[in-house]
Amino acid sequence: MRQGLIIAGLGLAVWAVPTLFFLLFGDWVLLEVGEAYFGTSLFLLEMLSFLLLIGLALIVRLRLIKERGSAARFGYAAAVIGLLLNAFVVWHRDSVFSSFTEGQHHAYAVWMTFAYVLTLVVPVIVDRFVREPAEAKGPLATAAVPDPIAEEPLDSEAEGTSKEQDQGQQAPQ
Repeated sequence: MRQGLIIAGLGLAVWAVPTLFFLLFGDWVLLEVGEAYFGTSLFLLEMLSFLLLIGLALIVRLRLIKERGSAARFGYAAAVIGLLLNAFVVWHRDSVFSSFTEGQHHAYAVWMTFAYVLTLVVPVIVDRFVREPAEAKGPLATAAVPDPIAEEPLDSEAEGTSKEQDQGQQAPQ
């Protein structure tokens, strides 16, 4: 339950922070689709999104929820929450981003589409690259902790030794 709330809260933050960023700075950073430097602007915005997602996925995986698959769950939850909320933002775009031109609304939708692709893919890749803690290996590690299964005889071995003991006791008679 606690992990789900953490992931949902981070998913909400992944939607809220860029939305506030574009409310505050969208006029300066979003170029219309037909402008000369639109591709460069979009690339830089996506790189910023990419780096922030790597950082968030690492924080989730290594600090908040230290289990395999936690970063991927974060990515899925962030995408679901963000896409749902951004559907309403785009629907009411004239109210939310009132200072944007139609071309900037279009640029925001393009950025958002690529950003949610990254939100789905980047945490899964981060989860894949983060390894589990290595188990102790070498002669000292095996000598320090005896294997209880290896010390117990198997049922067939136990039966075989008892039959041999029984035969050995019966032979001298």
